[in-house]
Amino acid sequence: MKLVTALIRPEQLPAVKRALFDAQLKHFTATTAIGTGSRTEQEMYRGQQREISLFDRVRVELALNDSSVERAMEAISAGCMESGGYGRILVTELHDAMTVWTGERGPRSLQA
Repeated sequence: MKLVTALIRPEQLPAVKRALFDAQLKHFTATTAIGTGSRTEQEMYRGQQREISLFDRVRVELALNDSSVERAMEAISAGCMESGGYGRILVTELHDAMTVWTGERGPRSLQA
């Protein structure tokens, strides 16, 4: 089992969501986040010059069986390329998972 995490720009979320749905991956979580980038921006605020180095991001997470990881990475990548090309995909090992309602554990708990 793996946890696929994608860090994308907010405007990329609709294209990534569409690509994941097209790949039959319909269970994911999207949360707002902020993060640094390789650039900074200057902004005037109340007459003071300020440096902006934290930018809005969206964190998309999917808990998947090993057989679905490549499909998820390809879908996220395609959605990101369709809407600007920015993004980072991280894959980490999941040691266990549990569906609270049924009590199922392990890879069976990730099947929808």
